Amino acid sequence: MSEEEDDYMSDKFLSGLQDVRPSLVNNRAKKRLIRVETKQAENSKRQREAANASTVNNALLQESLNKPIAADNKGFQLLAKMGYKAGSGLGKQADARIEPIGISIKNDRGGLGREAAIAELAAKRQELRLRKAGIQSVEEISTEAYRRRATQKAEERKLNYDIRRCQQTCESLDLAAGVREPDLDFFWPPKPIEPSAEEEEDESVEKRAESEDEKEELYSGAEQLELLTSYLRTAYTFCYWCGTHYESIEDLESNCPGETRDEH
Repeated sequence: MSEEEDDYMSDKFLSGLQDVRPSLVNNRAKKRLIRVETKQAENSKRQREAANASTVNNALLQESLNKPIAADNKGFQLLAKMGYKAGSGLGKQADARIEPIGISIKNDRGGLGREAAIAELAAKRQELRLRKAGIQSVEEISTEAYRRRATQKAEERKLNYDIRRCQQTCESLDLAAGVREPDLDFFWPPKPIEPSAEEEEDESVEKRAESEDEKEELYSGAEQLELLTSYLRTAYTFCYWCGTHYESIEDLESNCPGETRDEH
């Protein structure tokens, strides 16, 4: 035996071993942990066996239900005495039920109305999503409609991005020119109001908002962008689409392709 290998009869080798038999464990916490793990393993085994047995029993039950009632069955004989014939409906009416009421086997522990409630909730959520998207029914959903909605959302995001960039440019040029207030409120990026100032100036803010609503018209996003780009071109000979600050109006008119994105 080489010196590098441990002697399996030495104390060093025996100390590395751990006996997990409950009867040989002196620590109460370890004993309890072993009992809990053993009990969990037994419960899992019982649940698997019960699930397997339930699956087998359900299969046998469905197989027996699919078989027609034999002629020597007592119930069938009683029905035959009352005029029942195999394959005909049960009762006096011609369109009476032919097949018996089906049996739905329930294996989970959910409530009897839970599945119906979940289905109703899913249908309601789908209805709300369609209503929000401007669609009346599921039949109206198509690839073309989805593409139109995606294109519309992309255009809205692009429009909002252009408005924010124009507002930042307009504010920087106005401040550089000594302008302290924008000609229109949406010419500059909106400034957040501090909580303390908001509490102190609630009345003044409300009055100012009311006066602004009376004086100014509401503009759509496209109209705001058009007014912003036109103001930058007129006041500072700056074309947002070119990203260029021209030297004069003549330079702007001769070198800029136009006033809109499409012209660029």
